[in-house]
Amino acid sequence: MNPPYKRRNYFINKEFQGRYIFNYFLLATIGSLVFIGIFSFFSSNTLSIVYDNYHLQLGVTPGILFKKILSTQWLFVVFGGGLIIIITLILTHRVAGPFYRFENSLDEMIDGNLSNKIILRRKDEGKELAQKINAFNYELSDKLAIMENFNSNIAVSSEQLKNALAQSGLDKDRYAPILNEILKNQKNIQTLIDDYTFSRERL
Repeated sequence: MNPPYKRRNYFINKEFQGRYIFNYFLLATIGSLVFIGIFSFFSSNTLSIVYDNYHLQLGVTPGILFKKILSTQWLFVVFGGGLIIIITLILTHRVAGPFYRFENSLDEMIDGNLSNKIILRRKDEGKELAQKINAFNYELSDKLAIMENFNSNIAVSSEQLKNALAQSGLDKDRYAPILNEILKNQKNIQTLIDDYTFSRERL
């Protein structure tokens, strides 16, 4: 069983995560301004009495409470915005982290390395995609191992046939080019297989 994977860096994809953090922060700020506008609209025809710092004030609700509303919204934007940034960073980290792993794994696959396995954290997104990529690498590695085994058998059988023809007294000049072509193709196939790094142990 694989040990749990821990990712220490929370800011993995700065462009991706920064864009989402900014958008959510902007959404919270716009929401605060919309709340002030709606509150002012519905309370524009009402009067309020405020006793503040030993002073009694009477006036239209939006105007007399403007400072209180502004200070409250300012605190909400600052502290609430900070909380939104932290929460968004954690949530986007569960997406940006797997994306980073997928990109690295696909780059390695392009380079011919099929031996690495994608391991995600317990709360990461994209586990189904990781399982499919891992399954593809395993199946392809398994087939390459089988092809390599068949290719080795072809090489052995071709050499045995070549020796048998030499001992039989048949026309070697007639069959030698065919056997040499088979061995040449066998080596070319092995060269292609050697371009890949994969596990040769079948489960």
